[in-house]
Amino acid sequence: MNDLLGVLMLLFPLWPVVAIGSATIFYIRHRNRIEPERRVPAIVYVLAVIVCGGGAVFLGVVLGVTWACPGMGNLCGLVGVLVVGPISGTLAIFLVGLALSLIRPAQKPNG
Repeated sequence: MNDLLGVLMLLFPLWPVVAIGSATIFYIRHRNRIEPERRVPAIVYVLAVIVCGGGAVFLGVVLGVTWACPGMGNLCGLVGVLVVGPISGTLAIFLVGLALSLIRPAQKPNG
């Protein structure tokens, strides 16, 4: 278990890159598929990503610290800050983008 946490701690700089990359890809896909009058505005999407990602990071840090501190030593807070927080924020941003990509294009009339 400690080896996995060590690897995840070393990978913590990649989580923001993955989050921003997936959010960008999902929004570009949304813009290419959905007609202009039904598109989610970029500012609304950015605010949703910031609010959901920030809330998830905060909860991830709090839950990660409370989860790790009873069983680890002096550096137990690092698990929440460097592992659980960034992973939960990345997951939240990914899920917001995934929800955006589930919007279907309008059906074209058969006439």
